[in-house]
Amino acid sequence: MKKRSTFVFNLVNYWQHFIIFFICILVGTACNNTISKIEEPSPEITAALENASIILNNGKLNHSYQFFDSIFTQIPNKTYLDLWEGYNFYATHYLKYEFDLIKAEQYLDSMYLVLQKGNTLNDYRYVQTKFMEGDILKANHKFNMAFQNFFSGREYALENLDNCNVSNLTYRLGIFRYDQKQYQEAIPFFKKAIEENRSCWGNDNIIQNINEPQLYRNTMALCYEKMEKYDSAAYYYVDALAYLEEIKPLYPEKELFINSAIGVVKGNLGGVMAKLGNMPVAKNLLETSIIINSQPNYDHSDAQTAKLKLADIFIKDLELTKAKKYLDELDKELPQAEIKDRKYYNALLRWYLVKEAYFEKIGDTRNALRVMKSYHHLNDSLQLIDNNLKFIDIEGSFRNAAQKYELSILNKDNKIKNIYLATAAGFTILLTIFLIVNWFNLKKSIKANDLILQKNSDLQDTLNALELSQAENAKIMYMVAHDLRNPIGSTLMIANLILEDPDIKVENKYLLENIKTSCNNSMNLITEMLLPNKKQNEIKKESVEIDRLLKYCVEILNHKANEKNQKIHLDIFPVSALINKEKMWRVLTNLIANAIKFTPNGKDINILMKHNNEKVTIIIKDEGIGIPNSIKDQLFEWDTMSKRDGTNGEKPFGMGLAISKQIISAHQGKIWFESQENIGSTFYVEFPVKS
Repeated sequence: MKKRSTFVFNLVNYWQHFIIFFICILVGTACNNTISKIEEPSPEITAALENASIILNNGKLNHSYQFFDSIFTQIPNKTYLDLWEGYNFYATHYLKYEFDLIKAEQYLDSMYLVLQKGNTLNDYRYVQTKFMEGDILKANHKFNMAFQNFFSGREYALENLDNCNVSNLTYRLGIFRYDQKQYQEAIPFFKKAIEENRSCWGNDNIIQNINEPQLYRNTMALCYEKMEKYDSAAYYYVDALAYLEEIKPLYPEKELFINSAIGVVKGNLGGVMAKLGNMPVAKNLLETSIIINSQPNYDHSDAQTAKLKLADIFIKDLELTKAKKYLDELDKELPQAEIKDRKYYNALLRWYLVKEAYFEKIGDTRNALRVMKSYHHLNDSLQLIDNNLKFIDIEGSFRNAAQKYELSILNKDNKIKNIYLATAAGFTILLTIFLIVNWFNLKKSIKANDLILQKNSDLQDTLNALELSQAENAKIMYMVAHDLRNPIGSTLMIANLILEDPDIKVENKYLLENIKTSCNNSMNLITEMLLPNKKQNEIKKESVEIDRLLKYCVEILNHKANEKNQKIHLDIFPVSALINKEKMWRVLTNLIANAIKFTPNGKDINILMKHNNEKVTIIIKDEGIGIPNSIKDQLFEWDTMSKRDGTNGEKPFGMGLAISKQIISAHQGKIWFESQENIGSTFYVEFPVKS
């Protein structure tokens, strides 16, 4: 008996080591799933690339190439990262500017070749190389293969890089959609890139802290501008300007780049202000943009674009002498451009249109006809190129790439499951051994064990019956919830289709929007029933400077106040709070717009702030027509009949205050007002400083 016990305990000791071995395998697997550290090239290469970029930005393509090439060839003992950066520069040059795809592919092969350093792969450069391959395939009109490269490269980055280094790849997927003129589909990629880029802030990487944040916002605004949603475009242009102004003092050594970027964004914002009808602001912004980017080493091509926009405004305002000044400058600058990329040809198309408008105004029909012929010839050529890209099956490519990626994930999951299964088997064997030991120890109390086992069996039967009943109830609930998805989903689809009708009546649209909202809420509830462990989405908040946000709201709406000879007095001080910036912007612009709408010409509007350690209060006071007592109780209701025209006949929509109250409530705040007829109204918005 003693020998048998010794054998059993030796066996237990052996299996303990076996289990520890499996735990080590699991820990080792988890430890291997780490994020690669980004290595950097030598300072000489970094400086050469930066200076070559400045020269290129000044429009000197050949000088930029010769400058970098002379430095690159003279650097001794280049590291593999130095070689990769050099080959990447050459591949980009031949792809974007020389249009020599054979040479670009040769340098691409060299980029892949130098990435291997022993057995270590530089993950960041590998993904960048995949995207370069996608760009070359795209230039060869192999669009589906190009998108496959972009997709697989980003999925590899998601596994091996942090969000900071993934953001640019997400942005480039959005650019693929942007180039297809699918602006609505591109916007989610840009928003995601902005969110991912936030993890870069403070890491001292100049590109990720200066260039990318403003670039993503500027491109987002361009999408809204292309979709003719000019208010949203202006918002993101202003946001990009605010970011550049905020970081400018932090990077004095990058003043040239930041100022140039400010000039670009101001030029874009000026174009949007013109489309919104605010010509004085548009002219001022465009003139500022031209002054900035006409300087040596600045973005001359963007200055040319701003000149075209400003000349177009002058022509429409019949200020033909001023328009001719800029057109004469462009007549000299555009034909001499070294960089003949798509941006250049877009500027050339606009140049033809502006010149044609100018010739029409001065009565020179012969030159107007000549310019339009040139325009149509170039436009037809570009449209042919765009159509090849526009109508490819990107959705199909996306699905195929996603399926391949999911298959690779399943294979990895199977490996992990096998490890878990082996571990479970080890634990099972160990448990069996312990039971055997216990059987020897409890042999004398076999009758008591039988009784305990019988009771356990009875309890197990009861538990099984309860589990079966619970499973049946859950099954019925899931079936009901699942069957409700189809009719509600169909109702939502019909509502969306009807809402797309441009001739739909306002009253019907309001009802359909309510139906759509109800359907969405019902679908969310059903989803929560089908996925009981899923948490509800919460409103996304970030730290926002309230005083700056108020200032931006006033700047955007000031032109409306100027039309009514009103003055907006702003009394603010620096304070930050955790809020959803875009939603709070809607609330404040709605309240200020209402104050302008219901205040007579020549009156004043006062906006001030109050703040303690826990809450901030924004007060918007006007000298308007006030709110009658009969509608005060209905003011924040959705289904309200309290709509009134403004003092100049401005038409109301009746939902702004209801939406505002909903947003403020989501921020755990409150909104209220005080008003007297023919004296004025004061609206108060209060919300916590911290979440």
